[in-house]
Amino acid sequence: MSEWEWSHVAIGGVAALIFLFQTLGATGDTDSSDPDVSTDAAAHDGLSSYLSVRNFVAFFLGYGWITLAVLLSGASKATASLFGAAAGLVFVVASFFLIKTFLRFQEDGSLKLESLVGKHASVYITIGARGSFAGKVLVDARTGRVELPARSDAEEDLRPGSLVRVVKIEDDVIWVE
Repeated sequence: MSEWEWSHVAIGGVAALIFLFQTLGATGDTDSSDPDVSTDAAAHDGLSSYLSVRNFVAFFLGYGWITLAVLLSGASKATASLFGAAAGLVFVVASFFLIKTFLRFQEDGSLKLESLVGKHASVYITIGARGSFAGKVLVDARTGRVELPARSDAEEDLRPGSLVRVVKIEDDVIWVE
């Protein structure tokens, strides 16, 4: 193999190793200071998303190996470089769209109390009549079963085990009936 071919083995090999390290490193806890794994949707729009390290690695991964393959098939250096650059751009576009697609699968795991209005709950700790004192209810939310403070306008105390319905949220307290 010529020196030109070996240089493309090096380009493709280094890019493949960096890609491997990035992939293995992405399975751990993500640091929000890393722009490549930011969950902020705004961080993935515009020029900054095209100039990420991951996209440079994808470009050189495609460029190095495809240029080498075309060179080994007997094509000229110029033709091989053109094919490699085109392949690198295809890798960047594919990487960009894959990341965009995977980001759509993310969910916000925080509890939004407003989403509980209309849901049924079970009284866990007695709730005082006419809002006299707060008790607690267990309610099934998207994030799982949660225990939350609750009040009621009912004429009688609501005892543990009673089934109730969430009617409104005021100052982070659930009102049930």
